[in-house]
Amino acid sequence: MRTVRFRINPTIPRHTLLPGFLTRSRVVKTLRYTALSVFGLPFIPLYRHPLGHALKRALGMLLAGEIKKAAMLLLGTLNHTVFYALWVRHPWCEAKIRSKVETSHLHTLDIAFVVGSTGSASPDDIEVTLESIRTQDFQGLVSHVAVMEPDLPPLSFRAAVPEGSEFVCFLQAGDRLTPDAISRVAACIDGYPKFKLIYSDHDYLIKGKHRCFAEFKPDWNYELSLARFYLQTPVFFSAASLEKLGFSALSGNCALPDVIFKIYENHGSESIAHIPAILCHRPYSRREDCGEELEIYGRAVAAHLGRRGEPARIERSREATRGLSVHFPPAPERPLVSIIIPTRNRADLLRNCIESIEARTAYDHYEILVIDNGSDEAQTLDYFREIAARGVRVIPDPSPFNFSAINNRAAEHARGQYLAFLNNDIEVITPDWLGEMLGLAARPGIGAVGARLWYPNDRLQHAGVILVGGVAGHAHKFLPRGLPGYCDRAVLLQEFSAVTAACMVIRKASFVDVGGFDPDLAVAFNDVDLCLRLKAAGYRNVWTPAAELYHHESLSRGNDTAPDKIERFRRECAYMRERWGDFLRNDPAYSPNLAWDNYDFSLSWERPKF
Repeated sequence: MRTVRFRINPTIPRHTLLPGFLTRSRVVKTLRYTALSVFGLPFIPLYRHPLGHALKRALGMLLAGEIKKAAMLLLGTLNHTVFYALWVRHPWCEAKIRSKVETSHLHTLDIAFVVGSTGSASPDDIEVTLESIRTQDFQGLVSHVAVMEPDLPPLSFRAAVPEGSEFVCFLQAGDRLTPDAISRVAACIDGYPKFKLIYSDHDYLIKGKHRCFAEFKPDWNYELSLARFYLQTPVFFSAASLEKLGFSALSGNCALPDVIFKIYENHGSESIAHIPAILCHRPYSRREDCGEELEIYGRAVAAHLGRRGEPARIERSREATRGLSVHFPPAPERPLVSIIIPTRNRADLLRNCIESIEARTAYDHYEILVIDNGSDEAQTLDYFREIAARGVRVIPDPSPFNFSAINNRAAEHARGQYLAFLNNDIEVITPDWLGEMLGLAARPGIGAVGARLWYPNDRLQHAGVILVGGVAGHAHKFLPRGLPGYCDRAVLLQEFSAVTAACMVIRKASFVDVGGFDPDLAVAFNDVDLCLRLKAAGYRNVWTPAAELYHHESLSRGNDTAPDKIERFRRECAYMRERWGDFLRNDPAYSPNLAWDNYDFSLSWERPKF
């Protein structure tokens, strides 16, 4: 196997590379003359490569003393650039690429292509897109190709999409379809003709040759679609649906977000399909030039929420490279929230938790219920009397520890319309945490709402739960503060299959509707099981980065490595696999192309195993 080589231009003075002269400006200038060769490919100027951008950012972190953060940034970038170049040559991946979709059984399907051309698009960009359409494996499906010129009036729908077309594919000049793209889409439609919108994964090309940074997407994720235009192109629409929506004029990629949301509004999530495979290569410059696209997308999101009658504040994210921050305010009637905190001894943790709630929570219409699970320390009992005197309800529950049973009984005592489950080792960071979570929980169709939890050292503890590692784990766990994660997914509002109950807000009626926590899961996975039952009942579980809290994880519960606790954990794993086995193998919020034995969204190097 060839190694990755870095080559420094010999004309650069040697002293610029010595530690004593390692200033940021000199290294950045040095990067302009540095080239990267990957696995025998032609040299690419490093400053044009995503690894070069990561090196520059990492240098700033190193100069600030953030060594671990710089290492995480570089590892993540390597994973999806250099390692991705290896991944596409991996035997499993190559087998998928070489395998042809059986087309003999596919019925004839007319697909019209609309290629959007922006002012920056060159004739060569248009030609490479047209060539990728001409060289499809299954040519029988292409009925018409229309190219929209930026200096001409928008094309009429009928001029671009001739009568008889069944689907319309939107591309941007410079996009290159893989040879099997149309046949894979046709197979998807053949399997479920009711699909109105189909999208796929894509990666990027540097200098039109070198593949890097694949965007392996989740299945339709409504909340993520509000925060990021993650579908991108190509997108395939049912022609009949477009015509029914009154899509009379085509005005380039600017119209895409609006049409996507209208398809969802009219046909629901069941009409949207995701093909978890790379069907398009996009120019890498498209990944960087996102300012105008983000502004257009923000307007489409605002218009969509306006049509649904949902007030929201939308602004450009300060943390994501290409995303929006979407905030839903609590209802004007200010519903009561019951904050439920189970505890046993450890008055220091409980005091820190409650005092942070009282001092830093902007939304003040709440009650606090402390569930005493057999505390016997004098200091803790004294603290119970202290907080009871100022209105905190202390409810004794001396039964053996069972997280599910304790919280279920506490919910029966709650007076609020909404329940906020909180561990006793939680500490509030952002004053808007409860208002942000409540605003989401009150939206139609929402089940559980999770928060962004940090370890005390500012490493990420919870950014949603993904169904990996045999059962489940926390997405982007241990990611340092300041890094956006894979495709910005550590910093954007989105749906997950589950969120942790260490900090969870849920409508009380929904909690009761699905039967609360399962007492058979005394310690582990009770929150995951609850969320999956909510999902099965038609609710969406969402995670918001706008609610931030510290989690001093499980300090009051003790060591989980005792033999009896290990055996209990194994039983709970087996219980989850038996109940949710099929779902655990295919998390719609994740991707089969990403690792199933890790939580960092790294590439999968083997077929998913269970």
